[in-house]
Amino acid sequence: MAEAAVSFAVETLGNLAIQKVAFLQGVEGQVNWLKDELKRMQSFLKDAAEKGADDERIRNWISDIRELAQEAEDVVDAFLLNVENPRRSRGLLGRCACFPQHIYHLDRLGQEIESIRVRLQAIDVSRQRYGIQDLGGGMNLSGRSEDGGKRQLTPWQKDKHLVGLERDVEKLIERAVLEKWEGLSVATIVGMGGIGKSTLAREVYNHAAVATRFDCRAWAVVSREFNPREIIKSLMLQLVKQEKQREMLEIMEKSDLQNVKNMLHQELEGKRYFVVVDDVWQDEAWESLAPAFPDEDKASRLLLTSRIQGIAKYARYNHKMNFLNLDESWELFLKKAFIDNINSKCPQHLEDIGRAIVEKCDGLPLAITVVGGLLVKKRASMSEWQKVLKGLESHSGSSEILPTLELSYHELPPQLKSCFLCLGFFKEDSIIRVSKLVNLWIAQGLIQQEGIEGEEKITREEIATSYLDELINRNMVQVKEMSTSDRVKTCYVHDLLHDLSIKKAKEEISFEILREGSSRSLDKARHLAVYCSAERSISGNSNTRLRSLFIRGVGIADEIPSYWKSFGRLRVLDFEDFEVTNLPDSIRALTWLRYLGLRNTSMKELPMSLGCLKNLEVLDIAKNNGIEVPNVIWKLAKLRCLYMSQIKCKLPLRMDTLKNLQTLKYIPSHNWSPEHATQLTSLYILSIDLGENLDIGELCTSLAKMENLVSLRLIGSMERNVRSLDQLANLNRLSKLKINYRVGKLPSASHEMVISRDGFPRLRVLSLNSLSMLKNIQLERSAMLELNRLEIIGCPLLESLPEELRFMTNLKELKLETTPQLASKLQGVNSHIISNIPSVELIISEWHGPSTELALTAALLFIRGIHKED
Repeated sequence: MAEAAVSFAVETLGNLAIQKVAFLQGVEGQVNWLKDELKRMQSFLKDAAEKGADDERIRNWISDIRELAQEAEDVVDAFLLNVENPRRSRGLLGRCACFPQHIYHLDRLGQEIESIRVRLQAIDVSRQRYGIQDLGGGMNLSGRSEDGGKRQLTPWQKDKHLVGLERDVEKLIERAVLEKWEGLSVATIVGMGGIGKSTLAREVYNHAAVATRFDCRAWAVVSREFNPREIIKSLMLQLVKQEKQREMLEIMEKSDLQNVKNMLHQELEGKRYFVVVDDVWQDEAWESLAPAFPDEDKASRLLLTSRIQGIAKYARYNHKMNFLNLDESWELFLKKAFIDNINSKCPQHLEDIGRAIVEKCDGLPLAITVVGGLLVKKRASMSEWQKVLKGLESHSGSSEILPTLELSYHELPPQLKSCFLCLGFFKEDSIIRVSKLVNLWIAQGLIQQEGIEGEEKITREEIATSYLDELINRNMVQVKEMSTSDRVKTCYVHDLLHDLSIKKAKEEISFEILREGSSRSLDKARHLAVYCSAERSISGNSNTRLRSLFIRGVGIADEIPSYWKSFGRLRVLDFEDFEVTNLPDSIRALTWLRYLGLRNTSMKELPMSLGCLKNLEVLDIAKNNGIEVPNVIWKLAKLRCLYMSQIKCKLPLRMDTLKNLQTLKYIPSHNWSPEHATQLTSLYILSIDLGENLDIGELCTSLAKMENLVSLRLIGSMERNVRSLDQLANLNRLSKLKINYRVGKLPSASHEMVISRDGFPRLRVLSLNSLSMLKNIQLERSAMLELNRLEIIGCPLLESLPEELRFMTNLKELKLETTPQLASKLQGVNSHIISNIPSVELIISEWHGPSTELALTAALLFIRGIHKED
């Protein structure tokens, strides 16, 4: 297949034709012709792939298309790099001096497109000789349905479909959790990839028997890229309280591996714990981790999942996963292929074909799930189902799952193929932030904003999110975590599908992974992930074709080598979690950069030359405590997303030029100017880190002017008096408001929060966190009528909930954290208020020590008081 390579080229040509039309005098027709011809050729590729499995001539035809598409992309990028010379901005004299060069590059672009045209016509002649047909069509993923309205996707299920695992769950709970063994007991779940080991472990982990029996629990993923420090760090973040996490992480960063293991051992000592260690690939990996878990008199439990039989030689119980039988396979298939059908019934005319498809999946849950997702959009078409069956039969006799997964990839529309390939850029078993994934897709040019004249355009972020939803619909991506506003916040990819994305990315878009000791040439790589020392691996390589560079290595780099300036066409540069401390001044050469990821990198300061990155759209410098930022952000006029935390700057950051800025997290309040409220006209997501000397009234007054604001978060450690939230209450588009971290006297000296009549008309999520002095919340009539979720966390003095909650018919979720004493006090006082809320989550904050019994008793009293089942 070459569809993804063509998609990349078509998007590049489309962007050129739309955005740089003034530069194309005389060749705009050739650019548009090339884009349209490549798009037309794309429609033949699906048929070519179906016919070319065993035909070397057709495989060569596909390869020719791929190379030609990549060459077209290179030609366009070379032209843009030349015509966007910085001297153009140096007044009339500079522009005049550049004019002859522009004519030269324009003429050269025309010649190169003509050369590509001649070769493309020859390729088209060979297509006809091979009998490759235009299959056309494919699903509409432009963001609109065919009738011009917004496209509606089938909603994917949030819950897991457990089929054939009920008995396994019961057996594991009985043998691995409730068995009366003293001290630490280890159990394993073993089986091939895709058989459901992690799904089973997750069911056990979330089982009520585990939640009530242990003092603490945690989950870690090992995977093939074994990194014990990161695994232990992940466990510690789940085990320690939030206020201690930063200090703990700083200590771990300065400690050697043995001391890090000792920290985990000490944290678990004296506690009855339950820990899942998922996806263990090697005996050595487990043996390295095992000493970090104390073996005491308390009945603690470890649950391991692995593809390797006997991974823990001293395990007391080994659970082997079995394949699903035909009935179980059919049941799971129906739930996946008919996801929005309440009865999950198959039409009679498709049942025989459907059962034949299921038999080809050999009882493997992942294969059934993915094929079921593939057929979601084809449920009424017998011809489409027969085509899927034929595709599976072409791999008859293969015992591996990869051919089945390849069929599902093959059936993706071109846009989704390209997006799926980008999943290989992340490490195996990564928890992927959706915001990052969406920004990477946009930076690669995969998301084209479209709209109908006279109507509001759908944003690129909305289109990208719809692509992700469709991949989830097809079970190619799994949901990990939902946001409070009911959107996907994080996701992950099964390791077999991750393998597939890497395999296809290597074939189609020249993706390479560089590991320690690799001698593979990088000259032709267009996308590169480095899993070893960046200094040694990149040294000496000059690759002008490189578009994406992800440093996933282990180690520390004092600075980025200056020879990286040779990567002039780089669109994405991501160092997240790699301990680089400085960027060189030569970063100025990466003028084509769209995405710069420096999250959690130990970065100390950014260079002044950062201001030269005129095309930069995303800058992520979050989780770099104390990073020094020069006052050049204002020069990045195309910036859409800016992620920060605890930055230092000698002068308040100028931002009045950032008219495209949509997301700003977390800006220190001393860098927030009242003028920003009227200057940042595109901003709709804002988080502010509140300072000690802040005038909260002045801040709220400025924020009240931001009519487009959708999400607002105030976080900090201030103690200031404010009469009410009235100043923010008229933000008509605001759907999410979060206030957290010791805003103790908000909103008044009487410790009562007041939300006035008709306030926050569109608010769907309200989160109040750590308001240590808050005693009462007063809601006036018709306030927050659209509220869907209310969170009250860490407000120990709260005496009651507002009576008006009874009348808020849209309120579906309440999350309340409280002490055992407060739970007892609220029980009876507020039971009638929240008895009609469908989902009430009560968190008792004092679980350890002698208060455990009191906490459980208080929780049960509270639940009984609101007429919920025990």
